[in-house]
Amino acid sequence: MAEARALLVVVLAAAVALQLAAPPVVADGDLPAAVAEVCKNTPFPELCTGSSQRHAGKYDTVDPLTVLGMQVDAFSKRVKAASRRAKKEAKAAATPEQRRALNLCKSYYLDAGDNLGACKRAIRFRDGVTIRATMSMAAQDMQNCDEEFRKAAAKNPVCDLNRSLVDMVENCRALSNMIPAAGVLN
Repeated sequence: MAEARALLVVVLAAAVALQLAAPPVVADGDLPAAVAEVCKNTPFPELCTGSSQRHAGKYDTVDPLTVLGMQVDAFSKRVKAASRRAKKEAKAAATPEQRRALNLCKSYYLDAGDNLGACKRAIRFRDGVTIRATMSMAAQDMQNCDEEFRKAAAKNPVCDLNRSLVDMVENCRALSNMIPAAGVLN
């Protein structure tokens, strides 16, 4: 009888542990509120909420890890938009220095895209260190683009996109600090 009771306690404890480890499943109508709840703990909550909600429909759960995935998806789309704008602006550049700076920015956006690929792989493994490192490298790419325009003493036509991308990096870093390491239960 004592063995059966002990086995029941172990089974119940395991069930409770599994429930605690699993992120909450959120109904489609509650996705915006759940995303906003996670995003409120980031440096730029409005940016986090606004850019994440467009991607929320792809996820069954909403927790810091999934919101981080949403942010990386949004970041990727913004990097592609910045690259398209840089390409367009390079064709119409007023000076050779501006054209050169815009062409360098396009290469920085390619680098940022590579870093996002590494970041996505790190998310699957809940590897916060790699997530933060790849996001830091992506932020550096945006800052390098801005620096090219400072060197050319010209206005950067992709400055607004770079600024929002750097803000998104800060949100991603904050979100990566919220996810438990693989195999760790809260």
